[in-house]
Amino acid sequence: MLFRFPLAEEDAEQGAPKRRPCLVLDTLAERDDRFVEIAYGTSAVTRANRGYEVIVKHSAARETAGLSKPTRFVCARRIIVHVNHGGFHGRSKGPQIIGRLDELLLERMNAVRARIQAEADIAAYYREEQRREEQAREDRGFQ
Repeated sequence: MLFRFPLAEEDAEQGAPKRRPCLVLDTLAERDDRFVEIAYGTSAVTRANRGYEVIVKHSAARETAGLSKPTRFVCARRIIVHVNHGGFHGRSKGPQIIGRLDELLLERMNAVRARIQAEADIAAYYREEQRREEQAREDRGFQ
């Protein structure tokens, strides 16, 4: 899929965001509405967000994914949008699929998704633990 990802504040002066390939990490539904969680794609090679990327570089994998050049999907930079969001390009209804990941890259994407979910679960556990400790202090009369 191609999507116009929101720009960082420092890039906003350059005008509207350009279309970028994105990787669908998940699909979500709420009643009759459908959403997709998508990760930002870039051809820039950086060290940012290491461990949270899916890199499509080999020509056969790029062809399967519908990409013209090596692309790094930065799963730490992801958003959830409605399938009819105006940021999608080349669609009549909903996003246009330009390709898919091969089996090895699909495994990599699932490993990244699992890591993100595990970290979210750990953070939720610690937030709940802090809430319980604060409640216990209040119950004992400490502020």
